[in-house]
Amino acid sequence: MSAPIDHDSILSRLRQLAPERIAVDPSLLSPEARLADIGIDSFSLIELVFIAEEEFGVSIPLEGLEVKTVGDVVDVIERSVSATAT
Repeated sequence: MSAPIDHDSILSRLRQLAPERIAVDPSLLSPEARLADIGIDSFSLIELVFIAEEEFGVSIPLEGLEVKTVGDVVDVIERSVSATAT
C-alpha cells in the first residue's frame, strides 16, 4: 500500500475486504461497534485477523488477543503495522 496506514485507512480497507470472506455488512464496521453485536464470532474474528495479516503484511498473535469492538481490532492492526515499520 502506498497510502499512509493509519486508523482510518485500516478501517476503510477492512470495510472493503471483510465482506468478501466473512458475512458482515460493511456499514456495520464502525469503531464503536461491538463485535458480538454485528455478528462477528470467534471464527469470524480469526478470519478478520487473517485478512489484516495478508493486507498489511503483519503478524497478529491470536493468543491473548482481547478485542471487543471494531475499533479494538483496528488498534491491534495499527500497532502491528507500526511495530513492523520500525
